[in-house]
Amino acid sequence: MIRLLAAALTSAALFAGTAKLDGAKIHYTDSGKGKQALILIHGWTCDETFWSANVPALAERYRVIALDLPGHGQSDPAPDYSMERFARAVKAVADKTHVKRSVLIGHSMGGAVMLAFARLYPDDVRAIVAVDAAFLDAATVANMKGYVASIGGENGKAVRAKMIDSMFSDATPAEAREHIRHTMMGAPDSVAAGAMASMFAPDFWHADHIDVPMLEIASAKSAWATEASLRTRFPRAELKRIPGTGHFLMMEKPAEFNSMLLDWLGASISRVVDRLDERAYVAKGEREGLTAAGVALDFRDMVGH
Repeated sequence: MIRLLAAALTSAALFAGTAKLDGAKIHYTDSGKGKQALILIHGWTCDETFWSANVPALAERYRVIALDLPGHGQSDPAPDYSMERFARAVKAVADKTHVKRSVLIGHSMGGAVMLAFARLYPDDVRAIVAVDAAFLDAATVANMKGYVASIGGENGKAVRAKMIDSMFSDATPAEAREHIRHTMMGAPDSVAAGAMASMFAPDFWHADHIDVPMLEIASAKSAWATEASLRTRFPRAELKRIPGTGHFLMMEKPAEFNSMLLDWLGASISRVVDRLDERAYVAKGEREGLTAAGVALDFRDMVGH
């Protein structure tokens, strides 16, 4: 499995680098040369290799950056494992790679990380793609207090193992199951318990109005995901499903996932002129003595519209 992952990443002309957050190392990979950047955010106790079957296809059209959140993969430990710290790690990587506005793509807990990022850095978000990620409410998470506490209890390892196995489906390849179990069970107990507690903190799930293009790609069995519920937080949300998958759909059916994501990006992102960027570009041209109409046309040519 590791050899397959390495081959896939090599084919995408991968660069590995590090950013710093409060002096701690944040590992990331960077591939592709498209004008638009995608930032891939893994889930709870996972790492950036969970995107290995997706990076090559995405990197053919976009710049693709994947990171290990603090305490995960090759990144350094942190004083806490809050969603806000994870969001700041994404920002640190974006700054290091000179990415201003990105499409955030997050799996599972990555949905909460994207939410925290959008709250902290709203001007840095071009669009959000959630991959089987639940966006909850305070009442729901309050009812899960006992289960969340059990992750850090004396039987925490057994609870984690049972939960991981429940996320698989018949479509989960044996090699992928092995890689998922090994990675998720290998995360330090402090990371597993700390991230889970932050993700299910009732005060984190307050109301939002995040008005950017948004897509949820969910498993068919994730009945909790509905467009109506998503639109209470993301008014432009769309929901698509990949049938016959478990929680790790981007690993279980990567070709179908990649095609669905690329089609949506092409329709919703690549052909949409960013009006904020256009206004800034026009203002710069006017300062240089050009007409607003002429600069606007030049802007559209530049971004391919």
